[in-house]
Amino acid sequence: MKRSLYLLMLTILVVVMSELQVAGMMPEIAADLDVSTSQVGLLVSMYALGMAIGGPLLAYALRHSPPKRSLLMVVAGYAVLEVLVPLVHEYWWIALLRVLTGCLAGAAFGLSVTFGARLAATPSKIGEAISIVLGGIMVGTVIGLPLSHLIAGRWGWQTSFYVLGAAALLLFFISLIGLPSREPASQEDAAQDVRNLRSPRLWSRYLVSLLTIGAAYASFSYFTPLLEQSAGFSADTTTLILLAYGAFSLIGNLIVGKFADSHAVGVLRFGHALLFVSLGLIALFADVSLLVLVMVLVVGFAGVTMNPALVTRVAEVGGAGNLVSTVHTAVITMGVTLGTAISAVTISAFGDNPSVAMWTGAVFAAFAALALAIQTRKQTSPVDAEKQDRMESQPAPADSGVRDS
Repeated sequence: MKRSLYLLMLTILVVVMSELQVAGMMPEIAADLDVSTSQVGLLVSMYALGMAIGGPLLAYALRHSPPKRSLLMVVAGYAVLEVLVPLVHEYWWIALLRVLTGCLAGAAFGLSVTFGARLAATPSKIGEAISIVLGGIMVGTVIGLPLSHLIAGRWGWQTSFYVLGAAALLLFFISLIGLPSREPASQEDAAQDVRNLRSPRLWSRYLVSLLTIGAAYASFSYFTPLLEQSAGFSADTTTLILLAYGAFSLIGNLIVGKFADSHAVGVLRFGHALLFVSLGLIALFADVSLLVLVMVLVVGFAGVTMNPALVTRVAEVGGAGNLVSTVHTAVITMGVTLGTAISAVTISAFGDNPSVAMWTGAVFAAFAALALAIQTRKQTSPVDAEKQDRMESQPAPADSGVRDS
């Protein structure tokens, strides 16, 4: 079944690349549409808003459909919307298409994770299967932003949308042939997934995910204008830096994956501290090129790479059913929305200066660390906290959600 898992990973990869493509070509889009950088940044927020709101709604609507059919429908619709974006030249029409594309992307993310869990050889292999599927996040991060930046500089920003639309269409046909068929979730399984969402402890962990990813994207979404306008790097050098950022994200993800199961809280504490310090230094010394370069790589190492630890903490109390996974994706993308939107406002308030977004990210990181500290304040250590979580949750309902929904 690993071949099928890698197909699901490719679905996540395409979704992540679409999410990042606007961030990689902000100057080109802003100049072509005659809008500000902050307005283009809002396109990232609108895509994330679609994922946050439309993703769970689609997942709920498709909860009784066979997973292969549901995923193929979503991927096909995604391909069409991607190709439509460069055919219009009005900012608000593009914004609407990005919202709709985000809705499909959110559903694709949740469906892929749940499908991957159901393709696991045994229940004990579910974590391994999901980790393969989620590998699309890091690979998409490695190539998504720098590739879109390169394409925009060479052939225009519209070409990036044509390329991803064609990639999604190709993925549709490969998945049509390569993905196995599975029965839809039963009424009981779907109901259990819904019941898992009622846990207050689950939502407290969702909050940490929102703030953590918000911290990363409040800054990351504006790295291209920061590197070119504030730090003075050329467009070609910026592409290389963004590629290096993605590579550091991949390395960080591999390291976090080794420790996320037994040391999730410790990983998050360390990551929040690194984010706060590195973003603060970038904001203070945005014109010092070497320092900015190093700190950008640190953000790559400690930003979105915390996702495995976030997923681990959520799965411990809520399982990895379709709705729980999709709502977690929605919460994470709401963090993207809030981070990029608030950064857009602060940038606009301070003369369209992208370095201001670094302060926004630092504040998000501080709030994430505070929320995590409140959740674990009665625990003596991160390991004890995780052991207590497992004892309290008794993950039979969660496991059921992972296997059957």
